Amino acid sequence: MEGLATEEFQPLPDCALIHVQGSDADTFLHGQLTHGVTGLGSDLAAPAAYCTPQGRLLANGVIWRTGDDHFAWMVSRDVADGLIRRLRMFVLRARVTIELDDTPQAWGTWGAGTVPAPLHGAPAWTRASIGGADWIVAPMSRAERPAAWCLSDTPPATSGAAEDDAWTALRLAGGWPWIRATSQDMFLPASLDMDLNGTIDFSKGCYPGQEVIARSHYRGTVKRRMAYGTTPWVPGTPALPPGSDLYASGGAADRPAGRVIESAVHRGLLHVAAEITLSDWPETRYAVGSPDGAVLENFGPGSVPAN
Repeated sequence: MEGLATEEFQPLPDCALIHVQGSDADTFLHGQLTHGVTGLGSDLAAPAAYCTPQGRLLANGVIWRTGDDHFAWMVSRDVADGLIRRLRMFVLRARVTIELDDTPQAWGTWGAGTVPAPLHGAPAWTRASIGGADWIVAPMSRAERPAAWCLSDTPPATSGAAEDDAWTALRLAGGWPWIRATSQDMFLPASLDMDLNGTIDFSKGCYPGQEVIARSHYRGTVKRRMAYGTTPWVPGTPALPPGSDLYASGGAADRPAGRVIESAVHRGLLHVAAEITLSDWPETRYAVGSPDGAVLENFGPGSVPAN
């Protein structure tokens, strides 16, 4: 991503860890999340989402095994309490406990001087314990700019913390928006390319929404996809909230052409990941907020770099 500092870290107070542990933890989670966890080794993490029975997203994040009967799932903090309550409803007789853990802090790190050397060039989702911290290689990591999540009680490096929302901008540029409280029950997984990026395991058994998601995938009926782009943004102006409308530039004000999944402001640019209808692209030029709003540049499916 152009304009990003080469080596920095950023605290991520908007991330929360949900711990699921007990002798039935792996089978319980395997039946709830979109990604299989029974075969997940301790040296790997995985992208995983949680859906309604109608196949709409309630959360997505990163899950990994911390022990034989213990998993950690990193999600947006503003959805964590609701997820815990919902998951507990389905525990029934399973030997599982589900708790929020506020002990470690989450950090986003990038650059060869900030990410530990053993992780340079490592595949996405590689997990390692280094220097007393838990490290997970992020999917937007590149050979020339390694990137990783760090779970630690102290900052992961001595270099300066990033300005504004650099980590989220990097994550969006890499094609990995997160579901927030205001976007729950709003998007199908395909709108975040989850059927393409490994978040959904089509070989695993049932989970909430599985039938709807699988039917759309195998019938080839996906009509909406994620697109990413940027536009100049006035310093100090907040990012667009999830669910904000996009419009065809110069089009009708009563006909939105897309919806923001997540956005971030970094160095005078608004970075936007949004859901659009494939039939509208590439003819449509997308404006934010109104038909005469700022136009997103280099915007559309396929503009997201490949992992």
